[in-house]
Amino acid sequence: MIKFGTGGFRGIIGDDFTKSAVQQIAQGLCDIIKSDNLKSPVAVGYDHRFGSEYFAVWIAETLTGNGIRTLLYSEPMPSPAVMTAVRDENLDYGIMITASHNPYRFNGVKLFTRGGMDADVAVTDRLEKSINAVKDVKTSNVNQAAEKGLLTFYSNAEQYIANVKSFIDSNVKNNNLNILYNNLYGVGAKCIAPLFSQIGVKNLTVLHTERDAFFGYGMPNPTEKVMEGMKRDVIKGKYDFAMATDSDVDRLGIIDEQGNYVSSNDILAALYYYLVKYRGMSGDVVKNCATSVLLDKLAAKLGFKCREVDVGFKNISAALKRYDALIGGESSGGLTVRGYIFGKDSVFSSALFTEMVAVMSKPVSAIIEEVRNFARYDFVFCEDEIRLESENGIVEFLENNAPEFKRKLVKWEHFNRNFKYYFDDDCWALIRLSGTEPVFRVFAEFESDDEARTNIEILRGHIQNIK
Repeated sequence: MIKFGTGGFRGIIGDDFTKSAVQQIAQGLCDIIKSDNLKSPVAVGYDHRFGSEYFAVWIAETLTGNGIRTLLYSEPMPSPAVMTAVRDENLDYGIMITASHNPYRFNGVKLFTRGGMDADVAVTDRLEKSINAVKDVKTSNVNQAAEKGLLTFYSNAEQYIANVKSFIDSNVKNNNLNILYNNLYGVGAKCIAPLFSQIGVKNLTVLHTERDAFFGYGMPNPTEKVMEGMKRDVIKGKYDFAMATDSDVDRLGIIDEQGNYVSSNDILAALYYYLVKYRGMSGDVVKNCATSVLLDKLAAKLGFKCREVDVGFKNISAALKRYDALIGGESSGGLTVRGYIFGKDSVFSSALFTEMVAVMSKPVSAIIEEVRNFARYDFVFCEDEIRLESENGIVEFLENNAPEFKRKLVKWEHFNRNFKYYFDDDCWALIRLSGTEPVFRVFAEFESDDEARTNIEILRGHIQNIK
């Protein structure tokens, strides 16, 4: 059974992520397209992961084998570039071959729908049924399909960069910022380097632009652990800040000028504060259930509301449209802004963060402190993960058993793959099963570091007691 989680279908290359699997996915989509009598092409993009370009070709062969016009990317590009193509070319669907931040042994398929959005649950549920009903896969040779006019080798790199640039304030120019960027062997540098040159960032040092399907035997995810070595580099090189992006460039990590990791919660809050206070924009903020109460407190002080949704950026996107919100994002490092695409984009967010630092003309640490003080936020946010051997019996156990917290539990709730526990004074804890890899993620936000870490250990012990 092929299942689409919060970030599409992902699997281990050669195990459940195979040529036959991606062709079956493509055939399932073809059957939907033909059933709905849709006529627009399908865009197919890919990143630097092992075999991504071949999986993209196999999907294109299936699409064209079914008589469906296809825009096959001629070069690796970020996921948000494909989302931009879906919007700009007025397409019904786009496909991206990537496993985003997952380890190198994974690859995956993301599906985008009209307007440049992550496919919602209704679409992926329908696709799953169509995929699993496939009995025969039709294919054609891509070169022959190109000769027949069914396939076009495509790139929107210049248009995509220009689109991001159009959102960046011209006041970012004439800055003296000295920035360190770690590409983590992904596809971000392909667009971030030329974009930053165009917006007037003269001093950008870029690391790991080469393709390495093993990602240096590290995680292609800009977490604090992955960016640990950059803390020393920032201080030694006297950089104003450092940044990194994940494999397909929808997550952003930041190190400030003092070598401190800036959490995704603080990045999202700082940009929201900047857009309202410095650019004069207005609107609510959208966050997922694993994101800090900093956003709730900040929104209230700014005179707006914070809207909370389930994990998965498709839920952020839907809420952005529903509430006409200004900005939406996640504690995992993805965000977008009203008027931009309805998907997370770290080419965009890295440029917007740079604009903020240049315009506010303050060190990153001072900006973060200003935002926290304005929101009157004095909490500690912690998270961790636990690798799974099997999910068997886990959900049933968690549905019927709450952890034994030292603090009085006000209420708890279960929705989808999340188990959230609420305490007084805006404190909370969360257990969630990842929809993209075999792990639990645990979160806790309390008034002190000791209490936050204690509750992380309580959650960890609760999970480990499951037999």
